[in-house]
Amino acid sequence: MMKRCTILLLALLSFTLVFGQDKEQKRMSPEDYKAKQQAFITHRAGLSETEATAFFPLYFKLQREKMELQRNTMRQVRGTFGKELSEEEAAKLVDATAEMKIKCDQLEKDYLQQFKQIIPATKLLKVQMAEYEFQRELLRNMEKGKQGLQAGRGGNNRFRKESEQRKD
Repeated sequence: MMKRCTILLLALLSFTLVFGQDKEQKRMSPEDYKAKQQAFITHRAGLSETEATAFFPLYFKLQREKMELQRNTMRQVRGTFGKELSEEEAAKLVDATAEMKIKCDQLEKDYLQQFKQIIPATKLLKVQMAEYEFQRELLRNMEKGKQGLQAGRGGNNRFRKESEQRKD
């Protein structure tokens, strides 16, 4: 009896490990995401190696600062899920979200001045377009269930189900 339990436990453990690895392989690490984003933007914007080397540390610093602002605001908002809020409390959260967006835009404006010292405005415009294209491609591939620009978790089933329902 003990031997059967041990074998069953080992079988379940190995089964879990195999499927756990499959999920991990479908996820993109933050480092992989950054590397793919950098390669995509560098190629699309036509940045030289020298320009890319000078540009991307500053670019990723901006992304981190914006993410931190967004994360802090969303923590406040998420903390209220499932709670009844007064109109005043809800208004404060809405205002905090708007303020966060303004701060992110101001950060971006401040960094643009530094970016212009590294690369010409024509390439900076191409960088902005490449950012947009990268995100669209990422979402498109996630919806198709690819890792594609190989990002995401193998597709977002909720979006896939919604799009299939719309077709019916």
